[in-house]
Amino acid sequence: MLNKKKILLALLVAGCCAVSGCGINNPNTAEAAVEPNMVTGTVECKEVYIRAKIPGYLMTIPVTEGQEVAKGELLFTSDQRDILVKQTQATGTLNAAKAVKEKAEANVALLEEEYAKYQELFEMEAVAQDTMDKLTTQLTAAKLDVQAATSQYEAAQGVVAEVSLNLGQTMQYAPCNGTVTLVSSSVGELVGSGTTIITLTDYDDRWINANVDEYEVGKLQIGQTVPLTSKTYPDTVFHGTIVNVSKNPDFAIKKSTNELNDQDVVTYKVKIALSGEDNIMLYPGMLVSVNLDEVGEAQ
Repeated sequence: MLNKKKILLALLVAGCCAVSGCGINNPNTAEAAVEPNMVTGTVECKEVYIRAKIPGYLMTIPVTEGQEVAKGELLFTSDQRDILVKQTQATGTLNAAKAVKEKAEANVALLEEEYAKYQELFEMEAVAQDTMDKLTTQLTAAKLDVQAATSQYEAAQGVVAEVSLNLGQTMQYAPCNGTVTLVSSSVGELVGSGTTIITLTDYDDRWINANVDEYEVGKLQIGQTVPLTSKTYPDTVFHGTIVNVSKNPDFAIKKSTNELNDQDVVTYKVKIALSGEDNIMLYPGMLVSVNLDEVGEAQ
């Protein structure tokens, strides 16, 4: 009986040791791996919207989507016929106003010459005061005619300048080098002033906008380099340079909870410039991860 008790006691001790031994390598007691401090950014680039400056029919669109254009290259033209008619009318009005102005100026010159002669005679008492008064009145009226004619002439000049400006705006040129990414209208279409006709994208000017929360943004400075990764190129690490850290909050990424008595966490937009091959490989709209744990020194 005693031997049975000893055997039972030995089995109980062995079982306890086995249970306690299993806890020695329990993965729950191992140190947890530290996750890198990452934020997500979006690749963006410069887009220019080429709009119609005046209402009218589109006459030509000599570019197509996907075409690369150089600065100053013609993108589209609008109907000029109505403007050309207005230009002819405005030019005629300007010429007429110029003739009236020149005639009024000539009349003043003639009266001034006559007045000077009569003034000499008046000083010799060879001409009556009434005659001088009439000449003074005529000269004053003639000068007023010149002022009125000059105002008409300048107004006509303004109309001609406006028409010439409108005529120039029927032809729209590329303001920079880029690629035509969207043609929104067709030849023959009637468009209003301000209508976007062509979208021009400058792929040589790309950057990343990342929203960094308020607890991390204070560590970032203009000129620092940051490593970037993208799911499109899982084996490649890109590098960018911080060129702007906005001081205006963007939006709250974490809302407060009444239970924890927390506060909203806001983010700040950080602009990261790309260059070289990185600028070429990363397309606009791609998402990239920014590793804030490996930010370099400011250059």
